[in-house]
Amino acid sequence: MTMPQPPPLTKDASKSNGVLLDRYSRTFLLSLSGINLVLGLIFYAYPSFIISDWPWPVKELAVRFLGAIFLAIAFGCWSAVHAEKWQRAKILVLVGGTFFGLTGIVSLVRGITVSSDTSTWAWTGYFLIAGAGCFLLLQRYGWYRRQAETPTSTMPRGARLFFGIQTGAVGIFGIMMLLVPGLAQQEFWPWKVYVSTLQTFAALFLATCLATGWATRQKDPERIKVLLPLDAVFPSLALVAVAISWSVIAVESPSPLVTGVWVGLYSFVAAGSTILYFVLTRRSR
Repeated sequence: MTMPQPPPLTKDASKSNGVLLDRYSRTFLLSLSGINLVLGLIFYAYPSFIISDWPWPVKELAVRFLGAIFLAIAFGCWSAVHAEKWQRAKILVLVGGTFFGLTGIVSLVRGITVSSDTSTWAWTGYFLIAGAGCFLLLQRYGWYRRQAETPTSTMPRGARLFFGIQTGAVGIFGIMMLLVPGLAQQEFWPWKVYVSTLQTFAALFLATCLATGWATRQKDPERIKVLLPLDAVFPSLALVAVAISWSVIAVESPSPLVTGVWVGLYSFVAAGSTILYFVLTRRSR
């Protein structure tokens, strides 16, 4: 996937608060959203079709988790386009770039060290191209704003605490899952998965950590509102996937405590993000 080169932005425009996404950037994000929407629906609804074509061994529950990730990314890209202003869309582009980049590296290492079949390289290419496209947008538009924005409303009470708790949890778990997956599997993951699968989930956890850490520092609610659909979709779909495959969790979880903490954390994030989104939507009317 290659992204056409748009006309260059002026230095002042690229650093201003009000710069809008041009049509090339919107086309890229909409294309990425569409691809991930299709992938997510297939992975989530028909996991048995995917198992033989994934680069490493996976179970149906893991495939549904991957589908939930793709669907969350699809909603994130869609939200970034509808945010229009770069300063509100940039965090979602960072989430996408981080997830696809880290997953591409995991898949690349698998291809070099274990298996180099066609499906491995096809998925590796997709992940790396998608990640590169997101980081090109970050490089093109820049991260920092020149002037502070004037908030349109006040931040809801408890929002920073909610994002702070989420940041700490996904950050700690994500680092463990990426660097010491064996320990993570033994201590807190509620069913047995392949190392590369756990590291792929870690990619989303770490991308989420960056996003929620950023959200704790924001003063304008409209800037965090675009993040909330992605933040709600993944844990909600993950919980449904767990309910569908509860027999696997019951047999393979390290302990009932691990299962309870895991379900509690995902429920907390799903409910909190959904409630916060509707509160902000009602305020903006």
